[in-house]
Parts: sequence; C-alpha cells; structure tokens
Amino acid sequence: MSRPSRRGILRAILISIYALHATSFAIRPCLTTTVPSSSVTQQYASSSSSTTNSDLTDWVIEDLEDDGQSITSIDPIQAGEGDTLPVDGLAIGKVKIFASSHSPECHRDDTNFTNESDNTDDADDDYYPIYILLGRNGWGTGVHPTTRLCLEWLCTAINDGDILLDYGCGSGVLSIASLHLGAARCIGVDVEAEALVTATRNVALNGWDEDSNGVRYFEGLHTREVLPYEVCPPNGVDACVANILVGQLVRPSMVAAIVTNIRDGGLLCLSGIRPGGEVDSLKEAYGDRVEWLDDEYAELSADETANCIESYGFDCGRWARLVGRKRKDEGDPGFIEQMSDLAVS
Repeated sequence: MSRPSRRGILRAILISIYALHATSFAIRPCLTTTVPSSSVTQQYASSSSSTTNSDLTDWVIEDLEDDGQSITSIDPIQAGEGDTLPVDGLAIGKVKIFASSHSPECHRDDTNFTNESDNTDDADDDYYPIYILLGRNGWGTGVHPTTRLCLEWLCTAINDGDILLDYGCGSGVLSIASLHLGAARCIGVDVEAEALVTATRNVALNGWDEDSNGVRYFEGLHTREVLPYEVCPPNGVDACVANILVGQLVRPSMVAAIVTNIRDGGLLCLSGIRPGGEVDSLKEAYGDRVEWLDDEYAELSADETANCIESYGFDCGRWARLVGRKRKDEGDPGFIEQMSDLAVS
C-alpha cells in the first residue's frame, strides 16, 4: 500500500478540525439550490414563502421570516439594500441591472404586462439584463464603485464553463452576471443568512434554476460551511471574487478559506478595499500564494460611478480592485492553524 501524500494528510487534518467545530452541516457537492414553486408574489416578496423550499442548510435559514416580515420585496426603482437604479437600467460592461419589477418573471401571471424597459436597451443584444430584488442584507447592485469594479472584471475574465466562488455574495449580482457570461456554476458564500436567501431568490428571478441535466447553477453556503479544498473538489474553482472590507479579507482564516478553494492557476479578484495601504496589506496577507497581475489593478471613485452618490446621499470615496493568479499549491502546513481559526470564528 502506498503512503499517503503530504497534501492528503494535510487535507485530512484540516477536515477533522472542521468536524469538531462545524458538525451541524453536511459536505455537499457543488451547487444545490431550488426555486420556490409557489406564486410569484410568494416566491419573491412575501414572508409566506418558505425559505426551506431551497437547499440552503436548515440551521442557516431557521426562523428567518417567522415574524411575518419578508426578507425580499419587488420594487420598480429600488434594489439591493435600497439602492436607486435607473428605469432604463444601469449598464456595466456586458450587463445591465434593473430593479426587480422590470423582470418578466415577476409578471408571468399577468397577461397584460408590458415591460417598461422594452423601449430601452433591456432587449439590446449588447447587454445581459439582471434583475435585483429589494432585500434585507442583499447588498450589491452596481451603484457602489467596488461592485462595478468586480462586474467590469468579470465581463472580461469569465470563460465558458467556469466555476465561480462568490465570497461575500450579498445580492448575488456577481454570480448572476457570471452565469450570463458563460459560467457553468456559482457558489455564493456569505455570513448573513438573509443575504443567502436574497441571493437565491435573485438567481431564481433571473431564470438560473437548473440545467437540462437537473444540475443547479447556484449554491449558497454560510461561511461556516466552507471547508478547505472541499467547496468544489477535487481541483477547486476557476475564479473567486471577494468584495468584502479589508478587515475581513486580511484575516488569516479568510485567506486560507479562499486560497485553498481556488484551483492552481485560477483567478482571484479582491475589492472592498481602498487604494494605498489597504492594497499593500492584502498583498502581504496573501503572500506568495498569489501572483498579482498589475495590469488588472483598477481604481474607481464615487463621482465616477453612475447612481452612486444619488443612492447613498454622500461621496463614499475612492476604491480599488486587486487581481491575481493562484500559484501552485504546495500544501503549506501553516494553513492548519489558519483553518482552525476559521472553524471557530
């Protein structure tokens, strides 16, 4: 019998650490999310919609809407956590983002419905339309510079058949864009249960349920369900986008959770960061595990971002995007300590 490899031993130890601290969930293969089967209103804008109709883990969504308050609602102008979108859509790269009421899916039972945006570029072949619900903890519509930076990168980086890890998925807008752009599947991770429900409903609203083989396009995972090397085994995802504030992105636990789940040579896009010191801190935190691609670095300010100041009511300043390629994984034993931190954090 051959001896187990060093990486195999490391993986076994890491998973054992998680087993001690995260026994309330089961490891699942990539992507298992269903669309609620009730009426449109119940699906997207009513607390009578049972979130347990999705494959989100029971303990994540338990009692979320038992108070009679829906997590999501349909609105003609507002989306995400109250962002204001133009009636004719917000164009970013190859996608155009609309508030949810413009979606034909929201009106499939209304034979008299005419999409107000039919007279705009919604039907333009140059853009993929994305519809976003108004949702509790459903951040991300494209009006913030960091979301726009990530969307612009995805429009050039996603290849047909890619698997994306959307870490800090919020509304799910980055996953939806990636599916339009050719991604085969997306895994959305968030610490907020409400965000996972909102993202799941947004994915459904945009028609990304399952493929012809019954494989679901999107899976929502709580951060405590993220196992080292096991988000999408055996090789990892092709690309990861993480639009999260720097205080989380530099944590050793998050560095390890992200890096171990990207395939060798896969791409990493980080935003939610300020130019200068925060960029330098990220580069130091990820060390030699990532080869940074300087030509993919970008900055964007609020006054350069459509509908940003109108939505927030103030200038949120200048933000940055950092992109890199994962180097070959050598099975760094130092990840054991970092993964233990993640399991109990």
